[in-house]
Amino acid sequence: MNTFAASVLLSFCATTVAAATASPWTIVADLDLREAIYSYDKAIALEPNHALAHFQKGEALKELQQWSPALASYDQSILLDKTHVASHVGRAQTLQAMQQWDEALSSYEQATALQPEDAFIHHALGKALAQRKKWDAAIASFNRAIGLKADEASVYFDRGQALHALRQWDAAIESFNQAIAIHPQDALSFHARGRSWMAKNSPQSALDSFDKAIEIKPGFALAHHERGMALQQLKKPEMALASFEKAIALEPKIALAHLHRGRLLKEMQQYESALQSLAQATQLAPQNAQAHMEHGGTLMASYKAMVAQPEAWMAKRQADGMPRFGRPMQLALQPFVRTTYSQKLIFSAPTTGFE
Repeated sequence: MNTFAASVLLSFCATTVAAATASPWTIVADLDLREAIYSYDKAIALEPNHALAHFQKGEALKELQQWSPALASYDQSILLDKTHVASHVGRAQTLQAMQQWDEALSSYEQATALQPEDAFIHHALGKALAQRKKWDAAIASFNRAIGLKADEASVYFDRGQALHALRQWDAAIESFNQAIAIHPQDALSFHARGRSWMAKNSPQSALDSFDKAIEIKPGFALAHHERGMALQQLKKPEMALASFEKAIALEPKIALAHLHRGRLLKEMQQYESALQSLAQATQLAPQNAQAHMEHGGTLMASYKAMVAQPEAWMAKRQADGMPRFGRPMQLALQPFVRTTYSQKLIFSAPTTGFE
């Protein structure tokens, strides 16, 4: 067995467990990349100052998400040829993946200085600036990219996102419109435009955009969620609830969908179902203060409904068959006397279950 075959076999054995859930094509592609790296290493051993070999090795390592070795290869390529634009871009992309933002921006800026007429590099620089929330600078880069190549839908989309972040709703909507004109089957652009319409407090226009996004991509969970928000603003609670539930069915881990479903159910005075959704929201997003606030507010609303009409409240709970505390309903219905700060009330309420 030759050296390369041995190295591939060892690598394959080391990743067998992880590869068990990967597609056969992914495994084949992975092996191809490793073979490519082996070939580049051979070339570098023969010609150590071959800048392109170092660059190509970096590209293969980047595809394998081996960030530190990839960065070392790009650095070596640049050391040998400081004018090699693609090495600066590859280095910047690798640094982004490593979350070394400032160094990534510096590499993109070097690439644009070397090749100022390349729309792709200006677009990439804009996206890196947007990641750092440097919105004005990002928009300037997107505008330069558009000036060089006006038919790239993704640049208009990214510019729209930056304009949305600056709360420039009309300009964002126009940018998304331009993206849609170039690529009319892009569900993401319709969804993003809908978000800007929502921010502009135009729920009907937002709904139209979300509907189009869903028409193009029926399994788009976020679009279903935000469609529900638009419907809620349009005072269509049942339709809104159906949209939230569709979003959750498609993607159960969208915390905001659980939060907004719970808030809507609270408004509909379906407190038990609301509390289930809000509890799920707090579990998925334990750092979201609003989810905890809504959960507490729903508990208070339920309590006030109980105080106002205790018999009706308990009858509804019994009909729902969903005691919050996970105990049999007969325990939840044991009566006792409770004193509040304002009055004495006699009603049935949950017990500890240890009596």
